[in-house]
Amino acid sequence: MTRAQALNKLMVVIGLLFILLVSMQSHGQTLHHKMNVELSPGLKMIKAQDTLTFPKDSPRKLSFLLHKDLQISVTSADDSLALLHPATAAEPYAEYGLTLGNSDNKVSVSYFGVIFDPVVNDNSNGLISPEGATLFGSTYWYPFILDTQKSFDITVQTPADWMSLIQGQITSTASQGSSRTTRFVEIYPQEEIYLVAGPFKSYQIDTASGKKIQVLLRKDEPALAQSFLALVPDYLQHYSQLIGPYPYSTFSVVENFWETGYGMPGFTLLGPTVLRLPFILNSSLPHEVLHNWWGNSVYVDYEKGNWCEGLTTYMADYWQQEKVGTERGYRLNTLINYADFVAHQPEKDFPVRQFRGRHNSSSQAVGYGKTMMLFQMLEFRLGKETFIKALQDFYTQNLFKKASFQDIQKSFEKVTNQNLESFFVQWLDRTGAPKLELSDVKLMKWFDGATTATYMLSQTQDVAYDLNIPVVWTLESGAEIRQVARLSERSQIYSFTSPSRPVKISIDPDFRVFRHLYSEERPATLSSVLGSSELHYYFDHADTDARKFADTWAGKTEGKDIYHDLKQDIALPEKGAMVFVGDQAAFANFMKQELAEQKFALTDKTLTVDGQSFNLNEISSVFVIRLKQRPEQTVVWVRWSPDNNPAEWAGRLTHYGTFGVLVFKGRPVVLKSTWPVKVSPLQKPL
Repeated sequence: MTRAQALNKLMVVIGLLFILLVSMQSHGQTLHHKMNVELSPGLKMIKAQDTLTFPKDSPRKLSFLLHKDLQISVTSADDSLALLHPATAAEPYAEYGLTLGNSDNKVSVSYFGVIFDPVVNDNSNGLISPEGATLFGSTYWYPFILDTQKSFDITVQTPADWMSLIQGQITSTASQGSSRTTRFVEIYPQEEIYLVAGPFKSYQIDTASGKKIQVLLRKDEPALAQSFLALVPDYLQHYSQLIGPYPYSTFSVVENFWETGYGMPGFTLLGPTVLRLPFILNSSLPHEVLHNWWGNSVYVDYEKGNWCEGLTTYMADYWQQEKVGTERGYRLNTLINYADFVAHQPEKDFPVRQFRGRHNSSSQAVGYGKTMMLFQMLEFRLGKETFIKALQDFYTQNLFKKASFQDIQKSFEKVTNQNLESFFVQWLDRTGAPKLELSDVKLMKWFDGATTATYMLSQTQDVAYDLNIPVVWTLESGAEIRQVARLSERSQIYSFTSPSRPVKISIDPDFRVFRHLYSEERPATLSSVLGSSELHYYFDHADTDARKFADTWAGKTEGKDIYHDLKQDIALPEKGAMVFVGDQAAFANFMKQELAEQKFALTDKTLTVDGQSFNLNEISSVFVIRLKQRPEQTVVWVRWSPDNNPAEWAGRLTHYGTFGVLVFKGRPVVLKSTWPVKVSPLQKPL
């Protein structure tokens, strides 16, 4: 996600208490900062001089926010400053009123002080420390005027062994004595100004297009740096050709000194663990690169909904799945997450247009997942070429401006010359999802040998959607015929005629429609347990490791937690998910019975899954199933090897929500899959 979303979330929480007396952004004008900044890491201090140049028709009285621990004074003649609202314990800033004199539209201020918001649970609004400096817009490290875009010319002075980074072009850098000075210039309007500095090891290359790619690490790791330098140029080229020219002069991968995953204009700030995850190169990296188009050069009008995370997910994360042919599974997992974290708890549902930022699994399932599917369905309906042309128009028309879903709709209607109001309204302003039903499938054979099939498609939710539904016919010859059924009523009858007899009909078998899943369609996964409104933990209460595991999961899930002391028999609850914790014979016997139809075998010493055998003492394992008699209820059995830390492992498992079969040897996962699905109510043999 972009750091701007974090700032927006803060603003929503505090209710936007302080606002510009008159918004300059409404006039499409830009404030310019000419700054000299000095960082003193040992003292956790910043010292700065800032000359602000306002547009000519700006109001003479306005207000700004500044970090609560900074002391500020006006140094320009005829201008005055007053404290309007001092900081409180709940606010990281104070509000000041500024009155401009009559001579010009420039104001010079000087400020200094300590900025240190400690990192708690990998979260901080910004700090300066001996380890490094990380300052966001939400740090209020410069006079922050709400709803105002800014350009800048900033010179940063740091210790000589430090490097600094701000979005924008580096025009000069020089070391003298014990300090290093670097100048950054950005002429295009920005939402925030970010400053990151620290004792980095720098690796960089220049691309054929003249863009500089650099990796800033906290220790010398050339192999790690090269893994990023090898991929970033291709990502930049891909999106430049797809959308429009890359809007910044550089792109940097920067290692933070706590765990973050942010995309800023011209760079991404990744935590030390995140940076070294092997899958990050093909997941988070293209996602954060793409944010330079969506979110960091076409800005989000958050009051009208956050469109950029869903669009970025579709064009980055989903694109990576397309490259390796696993996009069908990605769509299925998106529907599974919605089912587990939203559909089963409808009080957590909300319209896409109300999404501002991710704060839990349910908001992610709507804001990222449902929005991603919206764009997937739009491309499926219009075709890839038209889809890309519309996005190119959207980018060109809104570059360095705030944009909304309405602006996206405007570009798509412009390029297609279609009225798409009903499509956008049904997916943006309604909660829930369609529920499809297949019925009345009949065959009629004609004298010439041809066969006609008729069938009824229904949508059983309260209000009908206008849907394009893929239909796949499997013929007696083995061939497949693909159609699209347009369903806009509660029920409609369709027909299909073929010279070869159809033997099977499948409705949306590849999950291209955002819809409710039948329990028979989806494999049992960890997310179905983690998203349950009620979790029943079964373990021996004398087993301290089992309790540590249960306590860890209970702290990371949102449902009601109920602990059962394991006795001779397992008493199943009437509702909710079940978590079997530890190596107990009762758990093993239960799973053997429930998995009798799967490729699963278990002895006292070995485990065999889908033909792969493992020594039980060497592995940790996770198995998720649906009860045969009550498929709406899921059960997970977790057990671990003696050398594994159950509490630490429990925390890591929450990142494997799309899987129902997991085997680990130490930390690495050596098997991850799901039990195969056997039937679906939307598929019928003929």
